[in-house]
Amino acid sequence: MVMASTLATSCSDVFSANYVGDLGGVPVDLPKNIVSLVEYDGDPAWGKKREGSKPTRSYDSKINSFVFYVRYTDNAILNKGNNELKQAYKKEQYLPNDPWVSVNVSSGNKYHGVGAIHRIGDGTLNPSKEAGPVHEYEQLDNEQFGLEVYAPPGIDPKTDSPYRENRYAEDVFIQRDETGQITTYIKCSNRDVPRPPCSHQFDLEPQMGLYVNVQYSRHNLADWQQIEQVVRQQILNFRKTS
Repeated sequence: MVMASTLATSCSDVFSANYVGDLGGVPVDLPKNIVSLVEYDGDPAWGKKREGSKPTRSYDSKINSFVFYVRYTDNAILNKGNNELKQAYKKEQYLPNDPWVSVNVSSGNKYHGVGAIHRIGDGTLNPSKEAGPVHEYEQLDNEQFGLEVYAPPGIDPKTDSPYRENRYAEDVFIQRDETGQITTYIKCSNRDVPRPPCSHQFDLEPQMGLYVNVQYSRHNLADWQQIEQVVRQQILNFRKTS
């Protein structure tokens, strides 16, 4: 297993090799050779210039987002300094069942609190009337991979084809806890393409106040639990250890 702690540095002074900060209430070291697009609360929006000097970061600085890639089949994190992994990523990313998943972490002022995943999922399943029939959902009779399945019902009178076959249609997959709250929310494209994309969201409560959006090919949907477990552990591995 490739752990963040082993990839970061063996030196006691980690500040030159890591982004440091508070991630969901927990101090973390984010290795610069692993993560990218790191933002902190108060940073200017993309395309905007910073006013004044760049703040000195500490473990009190609130991190609100970053991205990394992990190969969920063996827990290997894409490391900018590892040519073997970079070559593997370039080769495998075009496979229909590409094992590399993109992990987008949102915390700080980009995290909307406990229950955010339920609110996002529930909003999708109960859209506004203006959303249109392609974005309306009905639960299917059978679960898939242990998940509730929702799909657009009905036939499009313009094409005489199911709305579920519309190029913009998506299936929604839901896991709930014992109280009925949505804890895992996955939305997958129905397009007939080599790698139909899935967006898989969950949070890290109570360990960290953040939620995660993982993107991967629908061909890997059967492995959603493994993907979620691997991503969760890798984020926890970023916790400050000393």
